[in-house]
Amino acid sequence: MLAAALVALCGSATEIEKKTYTFTTHAGQDMMLDYYSASEQEQPCLIFVFGGAFLTGSRYEPEQVPVFEAFAEQGWKVVAIDYRLGLKPLVDEPDVERNMFDIRRMLIDAVDVATEDLLAATGYVVRNAKSLAINPEQIVVLGSSAGAITACQAEYAICNGWEVARRLVPADFNYAGVISMAGAIMDNGRKLTWAKSPCPIMMFHGNSDTNVPYEKISLLGTRMFGSKEIAASLDRVGTPYWFYAANNVGHSLSWKPMYIMREKMQEFADRVAFGGERLQLFEWVDDLSLEELEHDFGLTDFIKANFARDVEHTAESAAQLN
Repeated sequence: MLAAALVALCGSATEIEKKTYTFTTHAGQDMMLDYYSASEQEQPCLIFVFGGAFLTGSRYEPEQVPVFEAFAEQGWKVVAIDYRLGLKPLVDEPDVERNMFDIRRMLIDAVDVATEDLLAATGYVVRNAKSLAINPEQIVVLGSSAGAITACQAEYAICNGWEVARRLVPADFNYAGVISMAGAIMDNGRKLTWAKSPCPIMMFHGNSDTNVPYEKISLLGTRMFGSKEIAASLDRVGTPYWFYAANNVGHSLSWKPMYIMREKMQEFADRVAFGGERLQLFEWVDDLSLEELEHDFGLTDFIKANFARDVEHTAESAAQLN
């Protein structure tokens, strides 16, 4: 399926301009973004945030570049960004012993720094919208897995007036839309609350996803709210959304939609993010040909799926505390 999609994506003769810019610097490390454009005219902007469990990944994965070029051909300026990988020490320092409390703290910090970097990149795009030929009122962020968590978290930060958002983006700014492929929001509350109405959000998520919760899990007091919980919070505040949920599907919806559902994403942008349609759509896909999978996951499953198979006993102990 992916190979066929890549062949289709690579079939265009349109010339795509690519440029690279530094949008911020941390501890001497330049954070870069790649800009893709097929036109000199002002166009909407799609900011892409890659996935990789905050452990790995980059803005220029070879299999993703044809997707960026395809979006550029559809009439977007595409911006693929760097962000700091806060969980990378789990790979770089495999001999360091860490318990569940250490991993919880690292995960919170990883989400925080990734969100800060996305907001910094967004601020850069807004400030340079004229030279980049971008319509600053039509900026949509598209995230995959960890990138989807980052995208949703950035919108949550903007709408709740968090200091990081006030510092990095203009006071009156909000995204025109968020497209989340297997995303979530982290917060300490028992439910998600929005101080001001969020932008329209499109969500793709399988209800058998162990990497990012479809519903919610508790991480020793900090909760991770998946797409089902985000949709419920948008229902409460009357915000438009489009929720594509798949029964018996795991983490594959963290990447497949950008290859095979771009038309659906474009429709969301045209009708809802830009067109102002007050749509709240739950689209349920039930593929009966799939093997029946588990749907009820907790903290232990999340930890085992993402980072610390060698601390399974610690995760189980921690789960008893929630």
